[in-house]
Amino acid sequence: MSKWIKGAVVALMIAGLAGCGVSTKDIEVETVKSAKANLKGYKTYEIIKESGVDDTLKKDKTLKNANVDADIKALINTELQKKGKIEVKKNPDFFVAYVAGADMNAMQIKLDKKGRSMIENVPAAAMVLMLVDADTGSIIWLSTAEGEFKGLPLDQQKKRLEYAVKKMLSGL
Repeated sequence: MSKWIKGAVVALMIAGLAGCGVSTKDIEVETVKSAKANLKGYKTYEIIKESGVDDTLKKDKTLKNANVDADIKALINTELQKKGKIEVKKNPDFFVAYVAGADMNAMQIKLDKKGRSMIENVPAAAMVLMLVDADTGSIIWLSTAEGEFKGLPLDQQKKRLEYAVKKMLSGL
């Protein structure tokens, strides 16, 4: 096989893989951590049972066969374990609480090609993630993520969720 053909095949493979990526540019994440808390000192955690997904997401047709709560918990567990944190069932150093939901009626002002403003329906999704000191009840970490709810296929929505959770817990 000539070098030119090999190069073309490699270029097509790279382009194909890049084209399969999921856009996350609309996802905005903000994080605040307690200046007083030594986050490295927290080793064990428990996810609060009352955490979960709002009914708006559970009713969405594109998520019909998904267990978004289980997916979020698994993503949180994975990220915290990468950081050396251990999930326990009692006596944790900190609690994890989260809530996620979507506003399917969200509106946004956009400019058309002529510079006129238009109001469009742009469904939005958001998630709040808190880490709470188990002894004091003080919030030691708070992160929010929000972005457009695009109604994408389930695998792409999972990739966007994974991106958001990773970004929310980065720097911990």
